Amino acid sequence: MLNEKHFTGHWWIISILLLLLLIDGSLASVLAQWIMQPSFMGIPQLTLLGLVMVTLLVPEEKYTTWIAALIGLVFDSFYTGILGVNALLFALVIYIVRQIRPYIPHTAVFVGMVYIIALLLYSIANYFVNHFIGYGNSGVVTLIANHLGPGLTVNLILFVIVYGPLHRVLINLAEE
Repeated sequence: MLNEKHFTGHWWIISILLLLLLIDGSLASVLAQWIMQPSFMGIPQLTLLGLVMVTLLVPEEKYTTWIAALIGLVFDSFYTGILGVNALLFALVIYIVRQIRPYIPHTAVFVGMVYIIALLLYSIANYFVNHFIGYGNSGVVTLIANHLGPGLTVNLILFVIVYGPLHRVLINLAEE
């Protein structure tokens, strides 16, 4: 039997994700006058980026879906006020990413594509959940034109900035 070493960096993963959650809120607050207008809603999603990258780059982390639900609950309590929406959606998106993880190369292009898909799934599911509970009443055209397009633009710029350092940290964490 090989001498298998179990992954023990769970607290590092949670700490990184909580830091990204705080940076999300800070960026949204600082850049709100430019990226959050009625006709242009580019909301930063660094927390989702961190969850996707942890799922793809730290395969030994078997509690990713549970961590996503916990981070989503913290996200809900800090930013939305409706507990459970992001807890459910983060866990659902990360569960889907875990299912396709074996087929995805760990290059920046493929991680970026998975992030775009995860961001689209999250945004569309968030729209439908908020519409279902009566929290939002905008149409699908408004969702696409005012939220999805600007949101993807802002988050792709953030992906280009954050990918290198976060990739290096997660790869080092996975190797320890």
